Amino acid sequence: MTPRHGRKKARPKTISTQGITGQRGVNVIEGVVLQMGSRWTPSGPNEVGIDGYIELFDPSSHEPLGLTLAVQSKVISDIADDSKTTFDYWCDTNDIEYWLGGNMPIILVVSAGSSDTAYWISVKQHFKDWQRPSPAHIRFDKSKHQFNRDSFDHLVAIAAPRSGLYLAPLRRDEILHTNLLQLESCPPSVHVAGTDCRHPREVWTSLRSIGGEVDAGWILWEKKIFSFHDLSKMPWSSICDLGTLEEFSTTDLSESDDPQWQRTFVQLLNQTLKSQLYPGIRFWPQEECYAMAGPPRALSYESARRRSKITVVSKFSSPNTDGRKFEWLRHLAFRGQFRLFSGRWYLEITPTYRFTSDGFTLDRFHEDRLKGIKRIEGNRAVLSSILFWADYLRPRAGLFRGVPPPLQFGELLSFPCDVGIVDQAWQSQDTELTEDADRFAKQFLLTDVTDGAAL
Repeated sequence: MTPRHGRKKARPKTISTQGITGQRGVNVIEGVVLQMGSRWTPSGPNEVGIDGYIELFDPSSHEPLGLTLAVQSKVISDIADDSKTTFDYWCDTNDIEYWLGGNMPIILVVSAGSSDTAYWISVKQHFKDWQRPSPAHIRFDKSKHQFNRDSFDHLVAIAAPRSGLYLAPLRRDEILHTNLLQLESCPPSVHVAGTDCRHPREVWTSLRSIGGEVDAGWILWEKKIFSFHDLSKMPWSSICDLGTLEEFSTTDLSESDDPQWQRTFVQLLNQTLKSQLYPGIRFWPQEECYAMAGPPRALSYESARRRSKITVVSKFSSPNTDGRKFEWLRHLAFRGQFRLFSGRWYLEITPTYRFTSDGFTLDRFHEDRLKGIKRIEGNRAVLSSILFWADYLRPRAGLFRGVPPPLQFGELLSFPCDVGIVDQAWQSQDTELTEDADRFAKQFLLTDVTDGAAL
C-alpha cells in the first residue's frame, strides 16, 4: 500500500506555558497563606473565576476562625519593573459581574509568576459602585497593596461578620523601646553645708559677686546647700559654713526609703542636669521643658539601626494680609522626670517642642502650634525624637568631651516581644491622619527611620 505523503508530522505532547505561569501565581498565594498560618484550598478543574479559597486560622492558637475568602489569581509581567511604584490592571467585565454576584468576600491577587512578590485588592470594596460600561481598571500601589503575611488583619476585616471578631496579637518579633533612659552613674558623694542665704537669688548674687564659673548644680533646703560639688572649695566656701560641712554617700539619698530624702535627691538630679546641658540646651520653667538652643540646623544621632539626622531647630515664615512676614522657630525639646523603678533610677523622656519668635522669646502662637504638631506627628517621629535625646545625653554622642559629665546615662529601657501590631493595619483606618503624619515625618526626619521599633 502506498503511504500518504501529505499526512502531518506527529507532534509530541507538551505542557502549556500559560498553564505553568498561572500555577506559579497560585503557588505564590499558597506560600503567603501558609506563612500566615492559614489554609489554602485550590478550586480544581472547571473553575470559572475563582482559583481557590483561604480559610483563616488564629496565628497564635492555630484555631479556625470560621472565615473564608475566595481568591482569583492573575499573572502579568508589568509588575516586574522595579523602577515603577505603581502598575495598572484591567479586569474582564464578565469576571467582575461574576465576582460581584455572590455573597462571599473575594480578593484579586496579581503577581509576576516569577517571584514571591504579589499584590492584592478586595474586589467587592474596589468595585462596590461599578456598573457597565464603567471602566474595569485597578491601579496597584506597590507600597500599599503588597500581599504578604502582614495582610492577615486586612483579610480578617474583609471576611469577618459585622458583629466583629477578636483576634490574638499577631506573632512577630519586635523590640519595644520605652522612654526611660537609665541613669548609670552620678558622683559618689553629696556635700551638705549650712549657709546664711535664705533664697536661691541670694546664692546666685553672692557667687557671681566673687566671679569665676558658677553653675546650677545645687539646691537650697532648710538653710543648707546640697551639691555634688566640693563645698569646701571656692567659690562655694565663701557662702558656706565650713564648720557644718558634711559629706554623704550618694546612695544614702538615692536608696533611701524616706520620701523627703528621695525628693531632695530628685531635685539635685534635676538641677545637675540643667547645669550639665547648658548652654546648648536650656531649661524653660514656664513650659517645664529642656529645649535645643542655637541656629536652625540638623544633628546626627544613632537610631535603632543606623546613623540618621533629625532637625533640632527649624525656621518658618508666613506672610500677613498686609504683606508683612512673620518668622518663628521650632525647637526640639523634652520634658524630663527622674523616676525610680525596681531600685534603679531612670530619666523619663517625653518629647515636645518649643516655638519661639527669636530663639528665646516664646512665640505668641506657641500653644496652637504645639497642639497642631502633636495632632499630626506619628509614631515614627516620636520614636526618632526619643532615640535622638537618648543618644544626645550619652557621653559618646560628642556632647561631653574631656571631663566626664556628673550624670552619665546608659541605654533606653527596652523589651523583646514576640507579638506585635502591624502598623499599616491600624494606621490605614484613618488615611487622612496617616498622610498628615507621613508629611510631617518627611519634614522632621532628614533620614527616614525604618527600624520597625515601637513605643
